[in-house]
Amino acid sequence: MRKLGPVSIALSAMLSSTCYAQSSASTTATPAADSGIGEIIVTAQRRSENLQQTPIAVTAVTAEAVQSLGLTEIKDIAAVTPGASFTTTNGFFTARIRGIGADFVSVGLEAPVAVYEDGAYLTRTLTVNEIVDNFDIGSIQVLRGPQGTLYGRNATGGVIIVNSADPTNKFEGRVRAEYGNIDHQQLNGMINIPLGEDLAFRASATYKHDGGYVRNLITGGEAGGGRTYSARAKLRWTPGIADIVLGGEYYDTAYRLGPLQSLARNDNTCYACVLFPGSVGPNASDLFKTESVVLTQPVRTKFYGANLKMSFDFDSFELSSTTTFRKQKTVDSAGDADLTKLPGFEFSVPRSGGRSYTQDLIVSSKLDGMFNYLFGLSYLDDKGIFNTRFVGDPALGLGGAGLTPETAFGADNTAKTKSFAAFAEAYFQVNEQIKATVGGRYTYEERSAHVRFTSGGEFDLSSAQRAFTPRFVLAWNNGPTNVYYSFTRGFKAGGFPGPIFAPIEAVKAEKIFSHEVGVKQSLFDNRVRLNAAAFYFKNKNLQTQTVDLASGGTKTQNAGALENYGIEVEAQIVPTEGLTLGLTGAWQHARFKPYLNAAIACYNPAAVAPVPTLSRCFTDLTGTQAPQAPDWSGSFNASYEFPIGSWTGSLSGIAQYRSSVLYTPGAGGELQADRDGSRFLVNASGYISPPGQNLRIGFYAVNVFNKKYVSFIQTDTTFGVYQNAARPRTYGLRMEYSF
Repeated sequence: MRKLGPVSIALSAMLSSTCYAQSSASTTATPAADSGIGEIIVTAQRRSENLQQTPIAVTAVTAEAVQSLGLTEIKDIAAVTPGASFTTTNGFFTARIRGIGADFVSVGLEAPVAVYEDGAYLTRTLTVNEIVDNFDIGSIQVLRGPQGTLYGRNATGGVIIVNSADPTNKFEGRVRAEYGNIDHQQLNGMINIPLGEDLAFRASATYKHDGGYVRNLITGGEAGGGRTYSARAKLRWTPGIADIVLGGEYYDTAYRLGPLQSLARNDNTCYACVLFPGSVGPNASDLFKTESVVLTQPVRTKFYGANLKMSFDFDSFELSSTTTFRKQKTVDSAGDADLTKLPGFEFSVPRSGGRSYTQDLIVSSKLDGMFNYLFGLSYLDDKGIFNTRFVGDPALGLGGAGLTPETAFGADNTAKTKSFAAFAEAYFQVNEQIKATVGGRYTYEERSAHVRFTSGGEFDLSSAQRAFTPRFVLAWNNGPTNVYYSFTRGFKAGGFPGPIFAPIEAVKAEKIFSHEVGVKQSLFDNRVRLNAAAFYFKNKNLQTQTVDLASGGTKTQNAGALENYGIEVEAQIVPTEGLTLGLTGAWQHARFKPYLNAAIACYNPAAVAPVPTLSRCFTDLTGTQAPQAPDWSGSFNASYEFPIGSWTGSLSGIAQYRSSVLYTPGAGGELQADRDGSRFLVNASGYISPPGQNLRIGFYAVNVFNKKYVSFIQTDTTFGVYQNAARPRTYGLRMEYSF
């Protein structure tokens, strides 16, 4: 939410299946003989199935669709996913599906939309948009709605499944370079090398640099830019019935994130402006300008990962195992609570991150009769750290005990999680067209937190929780038409969200039940696919985030419930060879039911310094709109490939619309500042290619009409109203060579 900014770093009628007929690793497609839409195989139910026969609201995007539509980052996938919104705020990847999500993820508490990379759960979302890049992608699947049985904890909103490309038995490679405005430079490379009849190696690497787009009027520098180095390698061995993939990855990012926020109002809502007249210049409330004095150095994050996936294909069942270890460390994070040139309300996060270990075992049957099954075990061991310092200038009487993190007052937070789960599903083929699914998952979890103060003293917290999340699905499928009903429960783990400065009660687990009715329809010799879903859900012990003056960041607490119902529609059309059209639309009614004693900002314009005009108060927000859950949203995309003499050309575009949103519960309070009107954005890309299509020369343009808009805005009790600027128009050239 606000500056843990870093100090917040303290950060489908009836459903979707984006059916792009290309090939990929876990999302594979078989081209149709009549040039219609090919069959796509997905793993949304942890087993390989035809997308159109899978009774889940799922959007599946292949590697070729990623390239043809210019979906270069994981957050871009929301453009082809109805009812979804993916953004980045102060470096944190924020995913919202059907109105459920979290703006920032703190140590000790994860997001309600789970992200899985190569089969393993990601516990931290800082720089995920950089860590999970789309260059050498195998497939991306977005499961909408709670996935409490097969994907378990922290999936009350949905699941994002990202699979990088696996090694193949073909020697090939690809190099891509980009150069664009705002000092954008990017170089990607991939090589795939067969090492024998059943052994292959694949590696990819990326360098990316972006210039800043928010100008700091005090330091003269720019925020929002930085650079990324990354590398991934996989070794695949396929002896007999086994398929074994050992992978490793490394990322090193450095971005100037802290001063991205700027004052939204240069008036008496700005506490520092009232206390110290003249402390803010006339341009302080400009969307792309700030007067913060902190974080002149970039926030640096290093990420290491190792992944071992093994699958064994026996006569009557398949056995798979996924083992993952990850470690992430972030240093030099900081925030400026007042966003002025005064070094008064300053925060520092000298270190955050952690390590995690996961293990999943799954057995999936392949029986010929009316009955099949799937069962599995899941284990997670995670340790997260978050160190906070108050470094305001004591000479102003506003901040901590010193100007440096080494001498300032603060606390070191360590959060540990151990999660154990067992899950199973049974599939009954009642007759040739009717299939029933019954399943459930039992989760037991232990959470603990250790807090140590720099001035001396420490304490410990602990809790345990358990949950049972069942699932029932009834589907009728005659081939071109698949109609289904599903009932699902979901579970988002509770815990002790940091930063913590005093003993607190554990945040309770959030639980949700959801009903969904969907239809998936193929028409006109498979040239048209129309998929839709209607849903209703309500959750209990909703975990919400509010401003916390004590920590200088955000606070997560249980506050009421969220009720949502809506309709999502998606269509894909191939009217002629070379032209593919896509359409998504969603209507939802996400409202708090109830939300008593909600913390908001009250405004007293008559307050005289040192009393701030903004203060924390409480109200009833029952019946009000949930944050970042627009009533209406939709998109249109088109991709056209055509001949230019002996060459080939391609043009693609995506147009996205959403109605007005609130950024925080109750739009922040009496000022109603935390809201944004409707938004319409357009992206475009294209290329030309000589015979053979080994070489592609193209362009890209994001936010074509240069819409200036906020990605987040918040009324911060006491200090003021803050806004985060989204990137303005970006454009450039691409060149790619494959061999």
